[in-house]
Amino acid sequence: MPAPWTWPNRARAAVSLTYDDGDGSLINEAMPDLEAVELRGTFYLHVGRGDVKQRAADWQAAHKRGHEIGNHTVRHAGRGEPYMKAYGKLPDWMPLPLEKFTPKMIDDEVTAAADWLRENIGPDPDRTFAYPCGAVAIGDPPDEKSYDAAVLRHHFAARVGGADGCVNDPLAVNFLRIASSNGDHYGGDVAPLIKPCEQAVAVGGWAVIGFHGIGGTNPTTERAAHKTLIAHLHAGPYWVAPVKTVARYVQTMLEQSRKK
Repeated sequence: MPAPWTWPNRARAAVSLTYDDGDGSLINEAMPDLEAVELRGTFYLHVGRGDVKQRAADWQAAHKRGHEIGNHTVRHAGRGEPYMKAYGKLPDWMPLPLEKFTPKMIDDEVTAAADWLRENIGPDPDRTFAYPCGAVAIGDPPDEKSYDAAVLRHHFAARVGGADGCVNDPLAVNFLRIASSNGDHYGGDVAPLIKPCEQAVAVGGWAVIGFHGIGGTNPTTERAAHKTLIAHLHAGPYWVAPVKTVARYVQTMLEQSRKK
């Protein structure tokens, strides 16, 4: 990374660990793993889920302990086309795909989730957003500008999905398209989780890894891989921080650079 770019604490890369939807394993397992070595993550809540509402007090407590509790909408709508092509139908959990959303509908959707988070988790002016299913457009033809406008009403930054191993360049990052690597479906294999982190070190970049639940079909081995990843990060040349913290830092550094 060209000088004068630097990460805090003489780190050679930044890493953010993110967790989507609000599965109970994130409170029961992911958070204790992180907190065992004094790290914090970003947890994007699908606030329409009954179990998320039932554990609102636990999510609020996590927010107070320094985890970021982000916006993942109320209904978790994605684009329907990929599911129709693959399965010939929409999934049961997505009765209304983004193709049917109007600008007002997506604005109401993002706003309702932001309001719920503010009222039930607590105010956070730096709270970020994650696009459900990685989809960034409503309507047909796809309309990204209306979705972006809805997000920007409440959030300064948003995370999307990305190719495995992708790394964000802090000098060129689009704060509404912060890319992440998939942390799911590797069983007990920690190597694919460590790979983007090491790639970030090689270029001085920012790796973001996205998980859903911790456990899945192989609870013991997947939990072990999660712990191994965290131990690697804790021992390595990384600055590990929530998405909002890294994004604000990058934003501030870029603004200071422009003033010179």
